[in-house]
Amino acid sequence: MERVPTRVFRNDWGVLTPPAHGHWTPEMRVSVVIPARGGQRRLDLALASLAAQTYPGDLIEVVVVDDHSSPPLRLPALRPDHCRILAAPEGGWGAGFGRSYGAHASTGDILLWMDADMIAAPGFIEAQARWQHTHAECVTLGRVRFADTGPAHPTEVLSLARAGRLHEALDTGRHHEWITHLLATSEDLRDADHLGFHAYMGAAAALRRSLYEAAGGVDPDLDVGQDTEFGYRLWQAGAVLLPEPAATAWHVGRATTARTRLPSERFRTEVLAELMPHPHAYRERVPAHRRRVPLVHAVVDVRGASYDLVRGCVDRLLDSAETDLVLTLVADWEGVGHDPAAVGGPHLDLRLIQANYLREPRITFAGAPPLTGFPSPFLLQVPVAWGLGQVALSRLLASAERHRAGLTELFPAASPSHDAGVRLWRTRALARALRVREEGEDVADVVAALHGRYRIHAGEDTLADLSLYRSVPPPPRTASDPTARGSAVTVSRRTGPAAPDPTGAPGAAAARGEREVPGEPEAGEGREGRPGTGTVAPAGGRPGRLRAWLAAAWHRARHRGRGAARA
Repeated sequence: MERVPTRVFRNDWGVLTPPAHGHWTPEMRVSVVIPARGGQRRLDLALASLAAQTYPGDLIEVVVVDDHSSPPLRLPALRPDHCRILAAPEGGWGAGFGRSYGAHASTGDILLWMDADMIAAPGFIEAQARWQHTHAECVTLGRVRFADTGPAHPTEVLSLARAGRLHEALDTGRHHEWITHLLATSEDLRDADHLGFHAYMGAAAALRRSLYEAAGGVDPDLDVGQDTEFGYRLWQAGAVLLPEPAATAWHVGRATTARTRLPSERFRTEVLAELMPHPHAYRERVPAHRRRVPLVHAVVDVRGASYDLVRGCVDRLLDSAETDLVLTLVADWEGVGHDPAAVGGPHLDLRLIQANYLREPRITFAGAPPLTGFPSPFLLQVPVAWGLGQVALSRLLASAERHRAGLTELFPAASPSHDAGVRLWRTRALARALRVREEGEDVADVVAALHGRYRIHAGEDTLADLSLYRSVPPPPRTASDPTARGSAVTVSRRTGPAAPDPTGAPGAAAARGEREVPGEPEAGEGREGRPGTGTVAPAGGRPGRLRAWLAAAWHRARHRGRGAARA
């Protein structure tokens, strides 16, 4: 995606000023992509309307994708100068495939979608292309209307278009009421929330090719609903959606669900909800194993971290109340397998981490962190030294949606630096920030300027600093140390690592809800009942004496237990 000079706050396209109609010189070539299946007469009317456009004819390319029509479609005499028909290859069919195939075969800087049963007003292309000349992120939404009947011959269309009377001949006032309602309640999308992409319709829309490719293109496997799904990905890629009422086009003939591309509620629930975490009402009905695009893409950089520290962080994320997420662990995973014969070494912790999570379907391993969470709406960055509470992520998401924040930060109230906490990035805000950020500018400040920033002070149950905790492996079975008699051991009952007593005083552990026992430390329990590593802190002494002292305590406890059993 190319860089953009102007910074747009959220979707407030009002800061952009496009050139006026007829008072500018276009430079970009426009490719009009029309998927068609049969309907030669209506296609002739559509091409005739494109021949009367105010946009320069030498900058217009029309690509008609014939979806296995019988008989095959042909080019009429009245058409734009640069117009061709491409036959869809075997195995490909439907409107989604036609848009994808036509975009791939076209060459224009701007892609403009149009249906084969539509008649476009003379300013249909110019009204939209002027926005793409102004800003690379603009996605223009033409005004779609419906007409029961229309001109009978292409020459009549051309005559009405040049006389400026198409509106009189075609406009009946019928339109998509739900889009009109969405525009009215969001100030023409200037104040749109996370569902603003619902206004996108592929029957009359235009965007730059660079943005089209950044969003991944139209899904060729979707015939119905491909507009909604592609609009969702455009929204996550940082597109600025705006309605253009001057770009009017009329559907000629009876309006049906197949023609207007409005998927049913069952289709949205069973198909689109697998690919789109929004809206939540549909996503909640999809089982977890069918969710192909997660709501949150979490990232934890585990380079240089111990196995126990990673377990404490990752297991908390996987046990979160919000289950619609995937997790990427970042480290030098390729270097782990260079010396398979070595048992220990610097990569031992990484081997243990990989072996523990290799079969977890929600975890992937990467050598570098992703730039954004695309196509997921959110990217969650968790430092490996922080442990999230069970409902912390749900609260973060709720705060982000409530305040429409591009960056939501969670950090303890006592933290000296805001950079030390957990960050939840909105994907569309982060993607746009990367395109406007200047060299040396902090990306968090750019996201805050583009989409807002919200900070939350976390309590102890919400965010735990795992770096304060210390984990010790089970003691070896060696002879007891008579000098360690009478020492006490502090054991945490909490899941995962527990905080050591910094003072070494026996009463401090009791004040934290922990109990002091003179015997063998108890192992904690990790995620899904797997045994974890208990945390043990001595009352004092150097680390070299710790193992001998623990071994003595364990030996004494076992000896006393056997004596009691014999008695």
